[in-house]
Amino acid sequence: MIGFRLRLLAVLTAVLSIGMTVHAPRAEAAAPPVIGARAAILWDPRTGAVLYEKHAFRQMDPASLTKMMTALVVIQAGDLKRVVTVSRRAAGTPGSSLHIQTGEHYTRYDLLTGLLLRSGNDASVALAESVAGSVPRFVARMNWEAARLGAFNTAFENPNGLTAPGHYSSAYDLAIIATAALKQPIFQSIVRQPEATIQELRHQHSRQIHNTNQLLYGFPGADGIKTGTTDAAGKCLAASATRNGRQLIAVVLHSPDRWGEAGRLLNWGFQNWETVEAARPRQAWGDLPVINGTRDRVTVFVRHAVWVSVPVGERYTVRVSLPTRLAAPVKPGRVGFLTVWGPNQPPHRVGLWITRPISAKPWYRLWWDRWFNRGSSAALSAKALSE
Repeated sequence: MIGFRLRLLAVLTAVLSIGMTVHAPRAEAAAPPVIGARAAILWDPRTGAVLYEKHAFRQMDPASLTKMMTALVVIQAGDLKRVVTVSRRAAGTPGSSLHIQTGEHYTRYDLLTGLLLRSGNDASVALAESVAGSVPRFVARMNWEAARLGAFNTAFENPNGLTAPGHYSSAYDLAIIATAALKQPIFQSIVRQPEATIQELRHQHSRQIHNTNQLLYGFPGADGIKTGTTDAAGKCLAASATRNGRQLIAVVLHSPDRWGEAGRLLNWGFQNWETVEAARPRQAWGDLPVINGTRDRVTVFVRHAVWVSVPVGERYTVRVSLPTRLAAPVKPGRVGFLTVWGPNQPPHRVGLWITRPISAKPWYRLWWDRWFNRGSSAALSAKALSE
């Protein structure tokens, strides 16, 4: 059980700020594995913490890891049962292929499955044309979504990851994109499949396809995500695994051993880091006095759980920032902040809220309180003088 140690950091004139240093009394974390990839990251998607990085912000050729964004944009567009007619351009796309033919009919969902399991470049073009009408318009959506997610070191020129000038990403950005994609249940259900069946609707024939992600065939907890290979990019992998309800993501770019290196990073992360619930949903974080209100005090809460990643044996900090008091009337809303931070991650700040309104006392109550307090003070003074 994680123990808490409370330390008063600061008491300001208008704002009370209390910090808690929290740690788990366990053995020290082991050193991370040696990674030969040109760029790599180990990422906790629940907290956004970087557990390990090697040149994670360097612009690199992402190869078919591009298709994580392609899939995300397709899923956001919806209508996955829509039938797509394969164009000549899509069927003729070079590189890794689902081997779809001009004029064939597939649902968007089956093309999405082929995109993610078999890394079909042809499927990526067919989907782009179906969703946006053309590849350039679809790529514009990809770049817009990357910027919206905060993947600012990313620019796409195509939906498949074929090497092109101006087409790049970084291990950090790819972890962000993978996190967003894994929040989509459809994406998550597809990338965890070792194999799947897709159907061509025009000629009514089906075929089985197998996932190119070798970690799914034996690595404990593996549940995604995407492989990528080109001459320029080398061997790339975005891998995810979940153990005891906790998921981690590893990205390795231009790796001499993508399966081994991603697996070693994931194992190291599970063994040497914890994902800790620093605040529970609806957890109370203090009571504030209320001046001239129908209630004297009000409790403040966090709305949602707050998580933090911590190396075993190390600490994280929680700071509560609240006004010293409130003046009635008080409306429900945010009145302060809870800030949580740990090693290798920026502070995560969430609101502290009150959920019940507090009315001001009516004027006669205020008058009575003031008069009663004045009378009580006078009586006490007189008694003191008589003694």
